[in-house]
Amino acid sequence: MIDTPRIRAVYERIETAARAWEPTVLSHFEGQPFKALVAAMLSAQTREEHTMAAMQNLLRLGDTPFDLLRRSDDQLRQAIRPVMYYESKLGYLRDICQKLAERDGVVPSDLDDLMTFKGVGWKVAVLTRATGFGIYDDITVDVHVARISKRLGWVDPAITAPPKINEALKAVMPRDLWPGWNGLMVQFGRAVCKPTAPQCRRCPVADLCPKVGVGG
Repeated sequence: MIDTPRIRAVYERIETAARAWEPTVLSHFEGQPFKALVAAMLSAQTREEHTMAAMQNLLRLGDTPFDLLRRSDDQLRQAIRPVMYYESKLGYLRDICQKLAERDGVVPSDLDDLMTFKGVGWKVAVLTRATGFGIYDDITVDVHVARISKRLGWVDPAITAPPKINEALKAVMPRDLWPGWNGLMVQFGRAVCKPTAPQCRRCPVADLCPKVGVGG
């Protein structure tokens, strides 16, 4: 049985430890829907530092869909080259900017509307809503959230689909903790609870974690 006090204790300890860790890329774009959408799309399967480099490059070219549409493919390609699959993401970026230009530059906040853009699946849409609009109806599930939530024993390891992991987490986590969970897990997953060789000896929640799936 997963108890709420233990969940809160885990959250609070990680939140305290996170003050010493690098902030997430998306945290720089809170309340900025267009930048949040582009950063979320570019971040797929890409390390944080590479996403940040690409965003910094792009923002030097412009910070609206209209600005970026005026740039050549080569300019945009060079800007986002640090991210994985940048050629595919160039097409996604063009599609996003074109569709937003047709909407007078207004980014939709509806989940289904966001998912009509190329390169925007469930995870990117949820992350955009959270970061850009402060809408936390769901918990963004990336590799860090999935891995760590399973290690903590909060999600059945057999569940693999991000929307299903989201539902499992929402069933046990108090709602007031949903907004910060993804960002904390990105920081925690990079600094301590790594995919391989997790740093359990210096983990702030080692005594509260059953270490599901972690080798001895």
